[in-house]
Amino acid sequence: MLARVEYTKEQGGHPIAITHAGAQVATRTVFMPEMWKIRVSALDGKARPKSGPRIAQDVAGPCCFAGDVVAHARALPLLEPGDFVMLHDTAAYYFSTPFVYNSLPAITVYGVSGPDQDLSFTVMQQEHALL
Repeated sequence: MLARVEYTKEQGGHPIAITHAGAQVATRTVFMPEMWKIRVSALDGKARPKSGPRIAQDVAGPCCFAGDVVAHARALPLLEPGDFVMLHDTAAYYFSTPFVYNSLPAITVYGVSGPDQDLSFTVMQQEHALL
């Protein structure tokens, strides 16, 4: 899953990157983070691996409750608005159990195939309301 960092903030000196991917698509990870931990990669605004000193930071979602966090205190290059986070290990299992909190729509799902230099993208599921 690829999610754009919409904005960042600090809470008690701890950086938090807010994305559009949270409890509505990573429900198990948000509510049971130790059981459903996922790998997270930091990417720049062009989706290239981001470099820089690694800083412990949270990656949070858009839902309006404090627990909407998909990654707690992950050591990543400092995320900034416009960057991306790649949430590995999500795949179809996450998209088969969406959480309709605040009427957030189901996200568009793309299939990706081909060698790195010639990737092909296919829409597997178009964004739509779940209600």
